[in-house]
Amino acid sequence: MNEHVTHKNGSSIASLAAWTLYTDAAYTTDLALRQAELLTLDSIGCAFASHDAGSPRRVSVMVQELGGNPQCAAIGQGFRTSVLNATLLNCALVRSLDFNDVQFIMKEGKLHVGGHCSDTLASALAVGEMAGAPGRDVLTAIIMGYELFRRLRNLMPYSSVWDGTSALGLVAAAMAGRLLKLDVEKQANALALAAARCATPSIVRYGELSGAKNMVSAFTAQQGVQAAILASKGMTGPKQILDHKWGLTTVFDPGLGIQDLWAPISETLYILDSHVKTYACIGTAQSEIVAALQVRDRVAGRIDQIEAIDVTMADLPIIRKQQTEAPRLTPSTRETADHSFTFLPAVVLIDGTLTKKQFENQRWEEPVTKALSAKVRLSVSAELAARAPTAMPCNLKIRMSGGEIIETECLYPPGHSFPDRGLNQAPVVEKFTTITSDFMDVDAQGRLVDGLLDLRNAASIAPIMGMLTATPRQ
Repeated sequence: MNEHVTHKNGSSIASLAAWTLYTDAAYTTDLALRQAELLTLDSIGCAFASHDAGSPRRVSVMVQELGGNPQCAAIGQGFRTSVLNATLLNCALVRSLDFNDVQFIMKEGKLHVGGHCSDTLASALAVGEMAGAPGRDVLTAIIMGYELFRRLRNLMPYSSVWDGTSALGLVAAAMAGRLLKLDVEKQANALALAAARCATPSIVRYGELSGAKNMVSAFTAQQGVQAAILASKGMTGPKQILDHKWGLTTVFDPGLGIQDLWAPISETLYILDSHVKTYACIGTAQSEIVAALQVRDRVAGRIDQIEAIDVTMADLPIIRKQQTEAPRLTPSTRETADHSFTFLPAVVLIDGTLTKKQFENQRWEEPVTKALSAKVRLSVSAELAARAPTAMPCNLKIRMSGGEIIETECLYPPGHSFPDRGLNQAPVVEKFTTITSDFMDVDAQGRLVDGLLDLRNAASIAPIMGMLTATPRQ
């Protein structure tokens, strides 16, 4: 069967299933495999960083109370658990600090946040560990998953009431089914079962943010893996779910090109457009953080002399939307603080860094921080957007008492990925080693980094996954 034509039974799910099982030559290039290795390294680092964050901590307690077949590593938790529990917990760990990768996509001619495909990357690691899969198989499943995510997101209008994480249940099922070596029929059932549970409303990401923002991807990933396992045992799903009016046509609009889901790869792989966050905050603020850090030494000891902080960002619909959300302008929770274009530059100018510590003890309520945050004035610029059309650039201008003006800008932050060369390895490794220094010594870090950056040659990922249960050193 030609993997790029509609399946004989006519359903979109069946055609998509065949596509998800095919290994395109683009998946096995050195550039694509290296990018997948770097993003795997980064995602695991993000999971370690979140070991004591609220959402995954609660999941960890629940998982240990429920117990489970010790098939898979719980990252940074010191125990093993079932593949479904590991998917739920590890995906929550990767996501919870908003520190994992980010993708930008074009919607209606404007750059927009596409989502965070690595939200479900840990599901591929869990299934791969359970199955004893070779590293190359896990990497190609991840690369396919990123590509599927883009294609599903392209079927979601900018004005959709459904959140982008709705695509991730299908992505997790597709990666899991591929690693479980399902045939096309069973893979179609896996995707159909996952699709029946994936729809997520956009309210999880707007307004007064709750813990649900950190968990919806983990929920859909767990459902996707469960769907693939059930399909492997003969469970069937509603295969018209992408085509029928009573299916998911309001989530994934067939009129936007349903056939593109299984079309041949004809453009740069989506994984090469995946950017690493070097700071634990929203992806659209990464350049803002860099700009603030660049001028921090010039205002150190003079914070009280700052009269105004003018932050100019790219003139894009998503930036305009985020700049006007009241909960982000005056944050009251950790979730809104790491999305706040006002709090973030203020705390960076005060502290000279942005780590987890800047979100402790409700720093956004501290009088000095609160006062400086109130001096941040937000605006947008089409000219700035044009100079960095694939990024979220920022110009920062500080007005001091006495008339001094301090100005800087960042067009591309260190974790920006360029399609022709991918990520710069150095900042990814530096971020990982900084995060994991509390968990392992330098030699152990080196072994883990070397193993993950040569994952393509691992006969099985199980030994590397076995290194991930390390807990914080005393």
